[in-house]
Amino acid sequence: MHPADRIAGIELSLIRQINALATPLSVNLGIGEPNVEPDARFRELAARAATTSWHYSPNAGALSLRKKLCVGTPFDPRSEVCVTAGTQEGLFAVFTAYVDPGDEVLVPNPGFLSYATLARICGANVITYDLDPPTWEVDLDALRAKVTRKTKMILVNSPSNPLGSVVPRETLQAIASIGPLVVSDEIYNEIWYDAPPASMLGMGDNVIVLNGLSKSHAMTGLRLGWIHAREAVMTPVVTAHQYIATCASVFSQALAELILSDDDWNAEWLAAVRAQFAKQREAALYAISHELEFDIAPPAGAFYAFAAVPTCETVSFAKTLATDAAVLVIPGVAFGSAGNGFVRISYAASVEQITAGIERVGRFLRAQGR
Repeated sequence: MHPADRIAGIELSLIRQINALATPLSVNLGIGEPNVEPDARFRELAARAATTSWHYSPNAGALSLRKKLCVGTPFDPRSEVCVTAGTQEGLFAVFTAYVDPGDEVLVPNPGFLSYATLARICGANVITYDLDPPTWEVDLDALRAKVTRKTKMILVNSPSNPLGSVVPRETLQAIASIGPLVVSDEIYNEIWYDAPPASMLGMGDNVIVLNGLSKSHAMTGLRLGWIHAREAVMTPVVTAHQYIATCASVFSQALAELILSDDDWNAEWLAAVRAQFAKQREAALYAISHELEFDIAPPAGAFYAFAAVPTCETVSFAKTLATDAAVLVIPGVAFGSAGNGFVRISYAASVEQITAGIERVGRFLRAQGR
């Protein structure tokens, strides 16, 4: 029984491979999951959500939730927003709706690994555009030079996983004006430190924006995301979504609607989440500087530090760290060739774990004479 050619060479991501090496003694700085637990009010909202209907919602999601998601935007809740089973399923629906074999898909390098993998599954050619250290800015001229008649889609991720960098509004607007479809993954847009990151919502009729509650509300397992796009662009996406997931979890939809209806609590929740990650970021940057002797600019968003390590092969380095030093970090090459020589450190962990984990990395490096 031969697997489909579309998944030839596709395997579990390096993120999952590294995390599979975890033991009860491991310090996990590899997983991209908030170390945040629901408070009493959050649990009360979840209990209320559990009393709602468990039947199918419309394919695009409950209209009452879609109306909430369109407040303050120029989008029509009836035809220009789709609720998805997380942004991962949303991305799969977008790629399924638009990407054909032979198309070209532009992805950031380094960038979240799903983008290139989904393009390959669809038979497209992956074209990378480099984000250069230490600022990881987009070179607009270089990006424009990559666009050809075969370019179907440009992927943008701000704040970035794995970099924590934020793309300025002017740059986002310039990308929107290049021409092809632009898919903006904004799942981390509520996790910021000094100023809210710009969104591509409304920047062009060719722009598709994905977001959700997985990171901002620690709802990774509840799989609740959404897509905004103009009706002409959205229609095939909803069709693809129907045959992938039918509809997002109605419990998760009900919970999301309650969250978005409780403005005061939600504002307090988000402020507390940002404050927590700010403390954890400070601990990570201090430990990286003192243990790894590497200084990086404070990430502007998300909860990742992309740190250089003195080794040429970061995959074997990360796997050896996991087994010999009991600390998990993700090799930078998981996110593209430009990540070689770096590791992604997630500071979605307690200050004690962050400090202990990075100390273990530093101790391992010193023992290796690096």
